[in-house]
Amino acid sequence: MKITDRPSSNQLQRRQPLLRSSAGSCCALAAAAFGLLGSQVPAQAYSDNFNSYSSAADMTAAGWINSSLNPALVTSSFPTVAPGNKALRMQANPVPETYPAVNMWYRMADYTNFCMAVDILNWPAPTSTNNVALILFGHMTDGASGGIVSDQNPAYAQGVICNYDANQAGGTPTDRIGGELQINIVYPGFTTVTMAACEMTFVPGRPYRIIFSGTSAHYVAQAYDWNDLTTPLVTIQADDTVSGYDHGACGLLGASRDGGNTTPVDITFDNYYADVTNPNLATPPALSHPIPGTPVLATRSPSARWKNFLNPASGISFTANTYSANVVNASATKLSLNGVDVSSHLVVSANGTSISGSLPGSLLDTNKLYSAELVLTDVAGTQSSTNTFWFDTFSDAYLLSSSVKTIESEEYNYAAGTYQPDPIVVSGINTNGVQVNGFGVGYYDLVGTAGIDYSNHSATADSSFDDFRPQDAVRTLNGGANGIEDAISDVWLPASDNIRSQHAASNLLEYVVCRTEVPAGTNQTYEWMNYTRTFIPGFYVAYLRYSSWGATSNELHKVASDPTQPAQTTTKLGTFHIPNNIRYANYLYTPLVNNAGAQPLLNLTGATTLRHVITGTPIKDNRLIMLNYIMLVNTPVSVYSSATVNGTYTLEASASPNYTNGTITVPAPSGTRFYRLSAAVPLTIKSISVSGGNVILALLH
Repeated sequence: MKITDRPSSNQLQRRQPLLRSSAGSCCALAAAAFGLLGSQVPAQAYSDNFNSYSSAADMTAAGWINSSLNPALVTSSFPTVAPGNKALRMQANPVPETYPAVNMWYRMADYTNFCMAVDILNWPAPTSTNNVALILFGHMTDGASGGIVSDQNPAYAQGVICNYDANQAGGTPTDRIGGELQINIVYPGFTTVTMAACEMTFVPGRPYRIIFSGTSAHYVAQAYDWNDLTTPLVTIQADDTVSGYDHGACGLLGASRDGGNTTPVDITFDNYYADVTNPNLATPPALSHPIPGTPVLATRSPSARWKNFLNPASGISFTANTYSANVVNASATKLSLNGVDVSSHLVVSANGTSISGSLPGSLLDTNKLYSAELVLTDVAGTQSSTNTFWFDTFSDAYLLSSSVKTIESEEYNYAAGTYQPDPIVVSGINTNGVQVNGFGVGYYDLVGTAGIDYSNHSATADSSFDDFRPQDAVRTLNGGANGIEDAISDVWLPASDNIRSQHAASNLLEYVVCRTEVPAGTNQTYEWMNYTRTFIPGFYVAYLRYSSWGATSNELHKVASDPTQPAQTTTKLGTFHIPNNIRYANYLYTPLVNNAGAQPLLNLTGATTLRHVITGTPIKDNRLIMLNYIMLVNTPVSVYSSATVNGTYTLEASASPNYTNGTITVPAPSGTRFYRLSAAVPLTIKSISVSGGNVILALLH
């Protein structure tokens, strides 16, 4: 199902200024900077790790050409980024209100078909004052002569580019923050037509590899995280049917994009490659390491970097390869789970240019979140790589069990505090366009009361984001969004990573709450949604399932006053710290934590109204997340006691919890007793008192 009526995030096939500069100023500069038509160099394979250079003159002597709008404002240097390894640092300053910062390096080789790649090691953190573009330039020719010239002025360059805009969505102080990978046609004067784009935000300080290829008029761009070369973060494609740019040079460009031309450029590139075909030695979608001979994962199970519902019995397995004569030191392979080294439990094959390994499923717990890091090293100990991935061992059946209360983000209260008893039936529009339940049987198309059931930045519904609650201002989408808009995809195509059984049985995707906003001003009301559910008395821990393309935070509150009336009072239960998952399509759970970073036990009994509050940095955190559901897990607490602090602790079978006030009562002993608690999360005894022949343990939660 392709959704065609969504507002495009980048307006494909629309001309726009790449650098937002004054065309008149650029052209005036260009008039004095035309280069003579140089000798066309045949297409050839070329790689460069920049290790042999100490100055821009060295790089020029190697056949590179430096180009800028003003050479006096441009610096290229070669910092050491690892022992024995240098990189290319490109810096440039703008002339405010006149023209932007631009620094470009290219070579004269003329490619009809090309495949180029480069690593991005460093760039300015995405803020409203660091709006820069990191660019791979292909099919580059001079706009005046139509050929490759030996002193190309950037203002007259034309061709097709792959650019990562570190702050595509945050160019001014009143914009949110968010990056984007694009394929653009570039015309003289820095005017572009965007042919493909993906909303994604790279994590500053982490290396990424960009691969850009052009075959005839078909272009493909891929982004890989150095911390996972088993599969690309994204692939976007475009067909150029309008420009006629069918040959030209390849090069690297760094440029500022802000409207006032105040942002400097400071980008570090490494490990450049250009050829007619892709030089990848691995079997796609895996990528051989950018530094030749470095051991790297070729395959991994779980294969998804963000994996939901992994069966723990399957364990973890992998293969690795150096794609060279270099040998992997199998015994040096390190695996950590949630920061704990479990390498001693790995079963790894013998040293070789390729190895395999596995972690038995018996080492994985059920119903748990995992963050994994796997490190590979060669026998010399000089080359290594790190692979990171995330998974959980919850199961579909577990989420449907009595131990878990799952609150769908789109199923908030309606009609001034009205709610439906569990089990709440699924509802919505299925993949065939047929309505399933709704209108009171499930929550589909029910009407919430603003200020009582929800609060939103808008007073009216948005027809582009009203898939589940069409009459409410809360934005909802059917299946989420993949964030890609290109020749084969639409940015609003559904991108649910996993369809739970109760939805799949009715041919439904999973709905999400989206386009949440954090208002400006200290006195502004945050957006929120109320959820009233009936809980089996108990202690609970909470998790939020979300996708994100930027880091932010949300909060969970408990409504303390009447949830059917306005001006409700609430008590904050904790914070959901939401990391940057790079793209909308990448879903994870994040736990609710207190100010100390620990998971609090929530005392929930009977009908309780919880409030999900959209917090974060005003404006900058707008529309960064999609909310799938809140999962509340019943967490029993056991009490053990001993006559001595270091003695044998035995279960207090008569312990009686009070879920309302967060205490546990045990019969008073005849002598001194020491107490310990056991639960799925760390707990602390806040205080101990004696009353009526009982010991009262108050829990810190």
